[in-house]
Amino acid sequence: MKHKVIIDTDPGIDDAMAIAYAIAHPDIELLALTTIFGNVRTHEATRNALALLDHWGCDADVAEGEAAPLTIPANEPSYLVHGRNGFGEVDIPASARSKHALDAVDYIIKASKRHPGEITLCAVGPLTNLARLLERDPEVMTRLKAVIVMGGAVHRKGNVTPVAEANIWNDPHAADAVFEAAWPLVLAPLDCTMPVVFTPDFMQALARENPRLGTPLAAMAEFYARFYRSHQGLAGCVPHDVMALSWLTVPGAFRLQKGALCVVTEGAAIGQTLFQPGGTQSRARCFEGRPNHMVMVDTDPQMFMADYMMVMTRHAG
Repeated sequence: MKHKVIIDTDPGIDDAMAIAYAIAHPDIELLALTTIFGNVRTHEATRNALALLDHWGCDADVAEGEAAPLTIPANEPSYLVHGRNGFGEVDIPASARSKHALDAVDYIIKASKRHPGEITLCAVGPLTNLARLLERDPEVMTRLKAVIVMGGAVHRKGNVTPVAEANIWNDPHAADAVFEAAWPLVLAPLDCTMPVVFTPDFMQALARENPRLGTPLAAMAEFYARFYRSHQGLAGCVPHDVMALSWLTVPGAFRLQKGALCVVTEGAAIGQTLFQPGGTQSRARCFEGRPNHMVMVDTDPQMFMADYMMVMTRHAG
């Protein structure tokens, strides 16, 4: 049976890499993209989501989400990393389609009632939509098959502050609410994403083998890689968001650790993800009563990259 998936996304170059993977994978049924601010503003994320789906011939729905964080003022979008249009200035024609009549939260609620126990919600942006989802319908926790979140930094430094990862930092209060909830959650933090680098040679090979999917992604990756070279000295770009989806399809590429999660919501460490491994004790009160979740703490880069190339090129043409 195919994995029914809704991706909560802020496209975004690595978001585009993940969306293409979902479209190409024979074991994924992409039901919808729900949009959120982060790499771009929410209305820009909706525009980009519709454009990508049309460009790649996918008729999944697009439902627009929250425009601002729960509590803090919105941070500026990550235009430096993803370009002013979110695609590294690569032109993807605008879609003539409209967004769904329901907002993102109501869309997920309705879909979870239509397919109880079947939908995986994969969140690869700030977690505001998920926090609002819990507010509006707490019982949704029992109807989703799994929740996969790309975000946080558990055993390594952050990527927007010394301790914070971008998706968590953009709405720390939402992330903390999501981690407090007792739903089947898997976290894909920087610990598992940063070991993987898509080099220019890898992206060019993808474009040769599957021009339809690979050519726009390779062009976007050139912009993305310039940021990683100048700021982190990497020889390519990191496909963070793909890793969240890949846990569904190639779980053997990841090492997981169980434990409780909470997020710092004020002060100099705002946005830091704190992790208490299962079976250990902590005097930090933030962990009291928290459920254990699964955290992807390491990756086999070769296995992951081989799977990505195989999936993306099997639909060449």
